[in-house]
Amino acid sequence: QQQQQQQPQGTQLFSQPPKDSSSSLLDRFTNPVIDDPWLPLTEAGLAQIVAPSLQLFWLASARSPFPSWANPILSDISYFSELPRGSFLAPTLIHGAGLACCWILGALASKGYEKEAYEGNPGTVFVSTAKAGAFAVGLLILGTQFDLYTDMGGYVQVGDSVETDMRIYRALVEVINDCFFEAIVLLGWRFYRSAAANYPLP
Repeated sequence: QQQQQQQPQGTQLFSQPPKDSSSSLLDRFTNPVIDDPWLPLTEAGLAQIVAPSLQLFWLASARSPFPSWANPILSDISYFSELPRGSFLAPTLIHGAGLACCWILGALASKGYEKEAYEGNPGTVFVSTAKAGAFAVGLLILGTQFDLYTDMGGYVQVGDSVETDMRIYRALVEVINDCFFEAIVLLGWRFYRSAAANYPLP
């Protein structure tokens, strides 16, 4: 007699917890449901490389100042008449790594790696991505506040001095730009993934 074995519905990196409302928030991070084990890696690459690079290309085409995180990591650039080739690579990867961590944590918090969250109908995909993005934006704001605190050597607020005001406003613009380009890239990717799953090519 041949015994029939049921195939699993998806591949999980960890053991799958019961899908009920009683699961705690901590379980979403320590024991998440990841139906596609390659999806977090793919989206980490999009958040780390594609979105920050797209932002730099856009700012360069608009002849706008580059963000502070794009400063080349060089000991002395005074010897170069122009920036060396590839000088933006390391800053982009470093800054993008932080953005990728924020997104992955947001996706885990919102159960964004369950199949319905990225292969459901467009409304479900949008809501799931928006929830993950809201959590990621909160983490980005907290990280930016910590960076400002360490950079300025203590607590400051708008109106203390012209220098601190410029630094705060610049950080605000950079956070808005990061959120905008990350949202464009990741929303576009998830909508594409949903369309590819629901409307496969003949």
